[in-house]
Amino acid sequence: MSEAVTSAPEEEVDHTEYAIVINGELAVVPHREVSYTEVVAIAYPTRPDPRTTYTVTYRNAEAPKHEGILVEGEFVIVKKEGTTFNVTPTGKS
Repeated sequence: MSEAVTSAPEEEVDHTEYAIVINGELAVVPHREVSYTEVVAIAYPTRPDPRTTYTVTYRNAEAPKHEGILVEGEFVIVKKEGTTFNVTPTGKS
């Protein structure tokens, strides 16, 4: 008797889009977890200087905190709509 191969459960396949705001501009991302690197890349697709660092603040997020500062290597879980990010170049580190 052969065992049936099952596909991934429906809940693992998520085609939802999340509308976030970065520096006052609407951006749509395909997942709930948004990283520092992703936010910076959306805000500044071409970095003015590779040594430039950025300050990323956010508000109206789902988790882990509703507002705060996002640093390199971290991520935040966004709401379906309305999570807002501000990305500011801060010079060289």
